[in-house]
Amino acid sequence: MKLWAIVGEGERRHERDLEVQVEGGRIYLESDGEKVAADVVPLPDGESYSLLVDGRSYEVSIEEDADGLRVTLGGKTFAAQVRSPLEKVLREVRHATPAESGWKLLAPMPGLVVSVKVAPGESVSAGTPILIMEAMKMQNELAAEAAGVVEQVHVAPRQSVEAGQTLVTVGPVK
Repeated sequence: MKLWAIVGEGERRHERDLEVQVEGGRIYLESDGEKVAADVVPLPDGESYSLLVDGRSYEVSIEEDADGLRVTLGGKTFAAQVRSPLEKVLREVRHATPAESGWKLLAPMPGLVVSVKVAPGESVSAGTPILIMEAMKMQNELAAEAAGVVEQVHVAPRQSVEAGQTLVTVGPVK
């Protein structure tokens, strides 16, 4: 399965395209030509895992929060988001469109709308949360790519959507 990972915050933020395969208790990751294989064993607390990579053991815990995931590895905690590569492509396409003409927030993958955070007439800036969508048992916050004014919300909570479906139309800043 192909994934797009955003790891860290601020100046430490970086993005990676990942290829992930899970077979039994083993996970295979590939990114930028590097391949890593790890044995994964759930620990008795039910919230942490032991990873065995190249003969070395690592304890990792993963918690969901409002911004995505909090991963603790080697005693250090960092923010992470795991998304569909389609979201990355859509973000790049949106950035290529002039914000002066407005834009549309499209569903990056099939899923279920959990909540809508904006209403028509509301001003948004880049990064403003627009809605929460659930796909593949994970909740993803979809945010504004550019400033504008919400013209129309095309979906409602608990509504199923298809990839590429228009969720919200945002007009230019007035």
